[in-house]
Amino acid sequence: MQQQGRRSLALIYWLLARQVLRVRGELKENEDLPVPPEEFEVRISIEGVSQ
Repeated sequence: MQQQGRRSLALIYWLLARQVLRVRGELKENEDLPVPPEEFEVRISIEGVSQ
C-alpha cells in the first residue's frame, strides 16, 4: 500500500476513535484526541523481507 493510502486510513481511524469517545462522553464536542493522526499510521519495515 502506498504511503498516501496509509495516511488516509490512519486519519479515518483517528476520526472514528475521536467520534466514539465523543459519543461515550469521554471527550467534549470541541476536544480532539491527545494523540495525533500520525500515531494511527502503521510503520512498515522492509527488514527481513525477501525480494
